[in-house]
Amino acid sequence: MSEPSPSVLFNRILGRVRLRHLQLAIAIADLQSLHRAASAIGLSQPAATHALAELEATLGGAIFERHAKGMRLTTLGSAVLPLLRAALVPIQAVAGNAALMQQGAASAPIRIGSIAAGINGLLTTAIAAYCAVQPAVVMDVQEVTIDNLLASLQDGKLDLAICREPDPMPQGFEFHAVHNDQFVIACRPQHPLTRQAALSASDLLAQRWLAPPLTGLGPQQVEQLFDDLGGVPQLCRVSGRSAEIAYALLCGSDLLVYVPMSLVRPFVQRQDLAILAWQPRPVPPLGVLARVDTMADRTHPCRRFIDHLLATPQ
Repeated sequence: MSEPSPSVLFNRILGRVRLRHLQLAIAIADLQSLHRAASAIGLSQPAATHALAELEATLGGAIFERHAKGMRLTTLGSAVLPLLRAALVPIQAVAGNAALMQQGAASAPIRIGSIAAGINGLLTTAIAAYCAVQPAVVMDVQEVTIDNLLASLQDGKLDLAICREPDPMPQGFEFHAVHNDQFVIACRPQHPLTRQAALSASDLLAQRWLAPPLTGLGPQQVEQLFDDLGGVPQLCRVSGRSAEIAYALLCGSDLLVYVPMSLVRPFVQRQDLAILAWQPRPVPPLGVLARVDTMADRTHPCRRFIDHLLATPQ
């Protein structure tokens, strides 16, 4: 007999698998024990054993195997478990939205995804100001790397994104610039170079620098800066897009970092970081990326927040 096709398996899963099956499989994988998993989700051991057998029969093979210390995933289990986990995420979102509406929320949350520079450069001030005039607004803000932001927006996991204009522009979306930005050299306020009114390339090359992120705008900008300086300085090879990690590394040392001003703006405003006297390099502005139909509907909650962003002086 031939193996079932994906469409046959899909229809079989729709007809037989319940959310409890998914919850149980995830609990077994996490706890490595059927007994502990059953207890954790409120099932009796016989009910859990029966439910696991139903799920495995539907999928066409065992997803766990027993060993001396409990249970572990089979090859099939390793292949399907990440997808089972992901399948519960939108169900959690359904529960969250339903609870918000029952608690009196006027609309579903505005789901905003933003790169770190967008959070520090735009949202920290814009959201506070918007909530002051729209106290009933519901928002869910996530920091998302640029590598994943566009996919999350296109998949419908986000309503709008705060980022730089993508190239090429995805079909069905439009971008509106909000905030001009530039790359600057940041350091701790007590760094010896902050006392110099003018800096030379040799001054900067003599310092140790924080390495840029591996992807995105940073690597190209840092490469251009080092080309301008005429060399490559010693690097601290801890890379990433976390402003907090960068701050922790800078405040305890004489490291320098070349970053968007938007990323470090809150730290500079609090005088936790300083900007060195070196010519900043303009980069594409931060702005809002949203669906064309969202922008066309002036009553849409997202559109009202976007209008607030576009009208707020930065």
